[in-house]
Amino acid sequence: MNAKTLLTELNEYTSTKTVHMYIIERKLKSSAKPKDKPSEKFEYVPLKVNMSSDLFPKVSEMLKRVIDFKVKENVQILEYTAIDDSEEKIQTYTDLGKITGFKSFLESLSGEVKTIQSFSEVAELEKAWAICYGFEHPENDSWMYCIKKLLPRNLAIDNELNDNVLSAVKSGVNSFFDIKTKQLKPFEGFSINIEPRIDMIYLENTIYVFNKKGFEDVTSLTEEFIELGKSIVNEVDEIKFVSSGMEFISSVVEKKPSYRNKLIKAKEIGNLEFLKVCNVKTEFNRAGRKISFKFSYDSEGKIIAKDEKEAEKIIEVLSEFYKEGVLGGKVFETAAGRMKK
Repeated sequence: MNAKTLLTELNEYTSTKTVHMYIIERKLKSSAKPKDKPSEKFEYVPLKVNMSSDLFPKVSEMLKRVIDFKVKENVQILEYTAIDDSEEKIQTYTDLGKITGFKSFLESLSGEVKTIQSFSEVAELEKAWAICYGFEHPENDSWMYCIKKLLPRNLAIDNELNDNVLSAVKSGVNSFFDIKTKQLKPFEGFSINIEPRIDMIYLENTIYVFNKKGFEDVTSLTEEFIELGKSIVNEVDEIKFVSSGMEFISSVVEKKPSYRNKLIKAKEIGNLEFLKVCNVKTEFNRAGRKISFKFSYDSEGKIIAKDEKEAEKIIEVLSEFYKEGVLGGKVFETAAGRMKK
């Protein structure tokens, strides 16, 4: 699907007069086991929030502007990959079997969903994880869902929790300005910030990723990548191509998500397997000459990471972070590098 067709289809949904809003609660499954992948061990429970009909057109218009801004006529629409060059594109994610917990949530939206009736129900949420807006197509019964990750802050404030002025000052008092009486009044209940941002859109069994980090956070892929990164560090250690300095590689992967994803990519494209059969010193010397960096080796030709900077360079070479231009042989830094088929 090209961008123009996608934009037309999405805008059909935002012209609807039927809009639903859900708070998504994330919680650990009762059947979850310690070794389960994060995307499998969590369940995502939708809780419907009744909106005033006055809000429908405002929410629709807000999200329509976000969609129009992102789905520009020349924007690239590509299949999702763990790392990519920039956010100035839309990625499609269709392999929902890899995010089974979130897939179950998406399927549950077509059934009966509990409606939040009181503040106490919000206060009891295990983890208010994301917000979802559902738009019913104006001419058929199909739905489009816009989802965004909630920021790590309290979703609601109840004034009754403050038993004195001091505690009210500490926790904050929610208030609103009454334009009829022109007075500032206490606001009792709970508030939800409706922000002009979308991390993903779900439509016809496809997720359109607008914000890559938000999508990965919502679906628990971020936590899965953390676990996978640790596993791949152990695999690198077992290959024994690094004679010393594995602690620096491990530290970089733990502290810097971009390098964790680079290492994941190195495995995906087969470069860890290549390390088992290649001459490590020859390959890294060749790469070092192209990027003007001198790697260190021991007497057996195994590589040495003397610090985190050298560890980063090793990971960059493994993930094919550097690309050689066709014209003139210039070398560029680039995150993605989709292999030409």
